[in-house]
Amino acid sequence: MTETRELRPGRASAPLWIVGVAVVTVVAYLALLGWDQEKDLNPATGAETGPYQPWQVLGLGLVLGLVALAAGRAGRHWLAAPVLAVVLTVCFAVDAATDPDADGLWVIGAFLVAVGSLAGALLVGLLGSRLGRR
Repeated sequence: MTETRELRPGRASAPLWIVGVAVVTVVAYLALLGWDQEKDLNPATGAETGPYQPWQVLGLGLVLGLVALAAGRAGRHWLAAPVLAVVLTVCFAVDAATDPDADGLWVIGAFLVAVGSLAGALLVGLLGSRLGRR
């Protein structure tokens, strides 16, 4: 006698959400921020900025916001938000810590990335959850 067990759709798709959010986060980071390592020098003031341009950071925020929104609409915001935050923080930390010009303040930046991305992903995910119920 063989017994068949049905998987609940929610449980079976959780690993896919984890992998999907992680992959999209890494690809978006590398495509938008990971390649830019040069700081810009303003010739008039001598001030150094960068290495990122505003469009790069806004683009990453938009992509990750859409990921969080989709996860929320699917009821996966509690799962996707910490994955997104951890993966994004690791990407930033590795990138910043291996920079030859690193001054050690990357740890503070990594903390801010972790807190900000977790809060933002949860907020957008909750918004997506509300929109998904309608």
